[in-house]
Order: sequence, then structure tokens, then C-alpha cells
Amino acid sequence: MKEQAGAFARAIARRLRGIPRGIKSLATKKAAAVSSVFLASILFLFGSVSPLSPSGSDRDLASKGGGSAVGGAELAGDASAEGRADRGLYFTAYMVQRGDTLSGIADDFNVSLDAVVSFNGVKNARTLQPGRILKIPSMSGILYTAKAGDSATTVAAANGVSVDRVIEANGLMSDGLDAGRSLFLPDAKLASFTLREVSGDLFAWPARGWITSWYGWRSDPFSGSRVFHNGIDIGVDMGTPVRAAMDGVVSETGYNSGFGNYVVLSHHAGWQSLYGHLESISVRDGQRVASGERIAYSGNTGYSTGPHLHFSVFKNGRTVNPFNVLH
Repeated sequence: MKEQAGAFARAIARRLRGIPRGIKSLATKKAAAVSSVFLASILFLFGSVSPLSPSGSDRDLASKGGGSAVGGAELAGDASAEGRADRGLYFTAYMVQRGDTLSGIADDFNVSLDAVVSFNGVKNARTLQPGRILKIPSMSGILYTAKAGDSATTVAAANGVSVDRVIEANGLMSDGLDAGRSLFLPDAKLASFTLREVSGDLFAWPARGWITSWYGWRSDPFSGSRVFHNGIDIGVDMGTPVRAAMDGVVSETGYNSGFGNYVVLSHHAGWQSLYGHLESISVRDGQRVASGERIAYSGNTGYSTGPHLHFSVFKNGRTVNPFNVLH
């Protein structure tokens, strides 16, 4: 097996030496942004390159735009899904262009959004910037980091995929796995909440109105001093229903001089939301609520210049701009 792998690697090396230095693109829909194709099976077998960390050569190659896909097209071969499957797992280095979206890139390369997100460790799709290099795997699936006691069989079963596909895609020589090893799990999916978190589509609007104050630094409406506003203010009439922005549990209700009557909800994965300046509260501590369920009525209590709803979002205790996670 090792001798076959060595021979295969040497054959690929000869192919690479034959590619002209001026290679600039591959024969794909967005050829100007795609740089080169790498055989990930070799990377997994010899462990020389992490699939999550684009190397300098990736960036150099992907930065070359335009031109014809001379050697690159030959190396890439058939770009169809059927053709890619025949060659196993590899990845394409792609430079993000203005106007790109992760879902659009996934569609262009005929792989799942989960694959693009997982293979590149994307945490927030809304911060995707032109010029970033993404590694696009040749098939749908996700990356998984093995834990102590894991085996190919148990990992495949836990993710609902074929153990034979896992072994083949990663070039495994045995069922056992070393803790910390990265595995590609063909056809596996990310949790739906993870994708929502990445896309920023976590929270629904708690009330419909107009924005009277944005997240960030502002002049205090009473003193005029410069202060940080840790949420957004939504202008609404007195007594407007305020609804839970995401499924959760009421972790706190009460009154203070700043937020007046307020409600705090705790959500999945360390997320929390706060609703302030309420006229009245409709829920109790410990109560489970569904997204869209009424939890209060808006008001003008606490440190407030007029009827509105203050809405804050927290991740592991740190404030987040609500606009980055509202849909």
C-alpha cells in the first residue's frame, strides 16, 4: 500500500513539474479566481499540510487571475460531480470575489454549504471579504477532529455516514484514530444551528419598528457624554407586543434604573438576549419560550427618553451587534 502511495505521489510530482509556471486558472465557472488543484488524499496520508490552513503557495497561485487553464485544466480534468468523484478527495483553492456568497460558491462547485464552512473554519459568513482564499473540497462533507477513543467506525456511525467512505477519503490504514487528527467525513452535515450561527440568521426581530439608536458609541441622550450603547433601540408605540427573538429559557426578569423592566433569555450555545424599557412582563424566570412567543409589552421605563424597545445580544457574556445576527 505504501509503495503504491509513493508511486502515486511521484507520478503527481512529475505532472506538477510539467505544468507551465504561468498557470493562472482552472476550467471552472469562476476560472479567474481559482488557482490550482491539490490531491488531499496525499495530504491526509503524509500529514504534511493541514486542510484548514492555506499555505503560501495556495495564496500565490490563487492570486493569479485571467489567462487560459493550460496545465491547470489538465490537472483538474473533468469538473463535473461524476468526474470529481472518480478522482476521490482533493480541493480547489478559490479566491473570493466581490459579490460572492458562501452558498453561491458552494453551488458553483457543486458541493454542500456545510463542506465550504467546515473546510475553512468559517465563523461568520457576513464577514466574508474579497481576496480571502477558500479551499473547496471535491465532495460534500465536513471536517472532524478525532477525540481520544474515537475510531473510524464510531465516528462514521455518529455522523450517519459510510465508514468505507471515511476510510477511503482519508487513506486510513486502520480503524483506530489518533486524538487530534483531522478527518474528512464524506456526506456528513453540520448541525442546523451551526449553519444558522455562521450565516447570522439566528435571531428574529423582537418587534417591528424604526431604529432610534444603533449599536456602538453614541452621545448619551441626557448628559451628552460619549458612551457605548450595547444594543439597538427599536422605536415602537407603548404596549407593542415584544416577542422572543429565538427559542430559549427566561433566565432573569426584573427592574433596574437603566433598562427599567427587563427580560433576559438564554439560548443555545452561549447566546443570550435582553429586552429593556418594558411596560409589563408576561413571562416568569425559568419559563421556556419559543421564537415569536410574546414575552412582554414595550414601554418607557428606566433610563429612557420615550417609548421604545432596547434589544441586546450576548455571546458567552460579550455583547454582539444585533444586526450581525438578526434576520
